[in-house]
Amino acid sequence: MKKLKLSLIACSVITLFSTVNATSFNDALKNGKISGDIAIQYESRSQDKEISTYYSDTAYAMGSLGLNYDTATYNNLSAHVGFRTYTALFEDDKNFNTSHGNGDTTERYYDNRGLTGLSKAYLQYNDNLIDAKIGRQVISTNWLTMLHDAINVTIKPSETLDINAIYTKKRGRTRAKDFRPMTSLNKDDGIYSLSLNYKATETIKLTPYFLNAPDAYDIYGAKVAYDSKSFGFLTHAMQTNEDALNVKDGEMLEIKAYAKFSGYTTTLGFVKTGKENGWGSAANAGEIVVPFEEGDQMYAKDSRTTYLQVSKTISDVSLTALYGITKYQQYENNEFNIWAGYQLNKNLGLSFGYALVNEDNKDTTRTDLEQINTRLTYKF
Repeated sequence: MKKLKLSLIACSVITLFSTVNATSFNDALKNGKISGDIAIQYESRSQDKEISTYYSDTAYAMGSLGLNYDTATYNNLSAHVGFRTYTALFEDDKNFNTSHGNGDTTERYYDNRGLTGLSKAYLQYNDNLIDAKIGRQVISTNWLTMLHDAINVTIKPSETLDINAIYTKKRGRTRAKDFRPMTSLNKDDGIYSLSLNYKATETIKLTPYFLNAPDAYDIYGAKVAYDSKSFGFLTHAMQTNEDALNVKDGEMLEIKAYAKFSGYTTTLGFVKTGKENGWGSAANAGEIVVPFEEGDQMYAKDSRTTYLQVSKTISDVSLTALYGITKYQQYENNEFNIWAGYQLNKNLGLSFGYALVNEDNKDTTRTDLEQINTRLTYKF
């Protein structure tokens, strides 16, 4: 179980020696790339009624600095290291006690006092056949998302087939919008993932996949996607096999279609979960199914969600609006989101997000909420 820790050390050492066509250590230093960003994140949440530390009225501003060093490539090898450090700029309630520390920021930035996180530390080998990453890296795939201490290998035996294998031991977040320390997955036994991406035709892609959390659960799934550039659809089915006694298996069916016309992209989606146990254990290490800012009820058992999303860029401003209705058991809620992004210049960008959630009054475990977040980012 020490292998991933050793891989992170190896990444730091190899960083000193990797480069494009390097013939000396000096060349390695010259060809490496340093980058970073300074970000200020503001968020406010207003609840109809405060029912938990998460569903409470909060407001804060968090500043963070991210620094990255990426070597160039030598003999198909490269190394990547990054850090992010945080400081609270404003908290409406500095004494608010969440389950992760004191202060409004601690609901998003766990234990925010003097935070510094390792945002990436991995060694990469990449050629025409294999793309392999070992160490701390961002992963975004079926039921594995955010930051992972992992071994991630993609093999490309042909132009039409990719085979991706992942073993991940820990998961966390080190982003401008939130921070969560790395924690063990599946009681330190980790999760194994295997997926195939087969391009059947120029427009049709098939993706069967399998995940195994030893002695805990298995996940089986498959996707069929059609993409003609102007129109497309996705059908995605998933089922879990739960090892724990008296725990029902999880299920999910996802169907969505999109069309592009006159600069607009319109997406219509439907997601259904299992009647007895929703998704089961599938989302324990992340998911890429929920399109909403919140979308909490999409995880519930016997939920059916229908949503419509429209995106367009107007005068360098990217805009996305999303509205959906979720019916779960005997209840129903709806959510409306807006996201906007504007690049003020090549280095400075501004993003904005708004969420309005209307819960069913009969469900006393939930509350209506309104959320606003905005982020100013300077990249260098």
